[in-house]
Amino acid sequence: MSDARPTIELDRPAEPLPFDGALDRKLPVADQVYLSLRRAILTLDLKPGASISENRICRHYGVSRTPVRTAIVRLVEEGLIEVYPQQGSFVSLIRLAEVNDSHFVRSTLEAAILREAAARWTLGHGAVARRILERQAAAVAADRNEDFLAEDDAFHGLFSEIAGRPGVWLTILAAKARLGRFIRLSALPGRLTTVVAEHEAIVDALDAGDAAEALKRLDHHLDQNFVMMKQLPDHYLPYVIE
Repeated sequence: MSDARPTIELDRPAEPLPFDGALDRKLPVADQVYLSLRRAILTLDLKPGASISENRICRHYGVSRTPVRTAIVRLVEEGLIEVYPQQGSFVSLIRLAEVNDSHFVRSTLEAAILREAAARWTLGHGAVARRILERQAAAVAADRNEDFLAEDDAFHGLFSEIAGRPGVWLTILAAKARLGRFIRLSALPGRLTTVVAEHEAIVDALDAGDAAEALKRLDHHLDQNFVMMKQLPDHYLPYVIE
């Protein structure tokens, strides 16, 4: 919990929330509100610095304060929402120190997983990976960003599956999620098409039996986050702090 909120005003609380508020009343309401708000934050439907008004959220979902407060507490614990005394709750700004730490966790673990996956790699695995890449390319062509991101998880998760380390993938996925807001914010036009090409280069190296080249290409792919960081448009700078 912070004592002083950065001076940033990025939404108008009176406006409707820019995402679906439909809930399945047969399922736990608090969990659904939490997942919906979390998704909205990670996809930037709720941008860094946006006001989190309990009344507004209650109206949006048509629920009481109790499940909303439960969801907000969970998001505060994850660092996605911050509470400022006498001011209210707001979507957390993106902290570059956390971006760097999450990138370190992800890149270190993914490299270790890829080494193990390379030792078990077959052309059959390559065929599975290429089908994922075909779906990624189709998602780019159809401008379906959420489908693209789901296939991105499938592609990177495949290496953990081949290495027999699904538990490590969960840790990588958590670091990937923490990076997600920054990656979405900083993505350059045409970046998704380039991502597919970078993925394909990794698979090409694995199919050729060249683990060292696959690792080199993975490092290049993941390090593009820092290239994008240096090119962040000025109008996004208020969303990011050191």
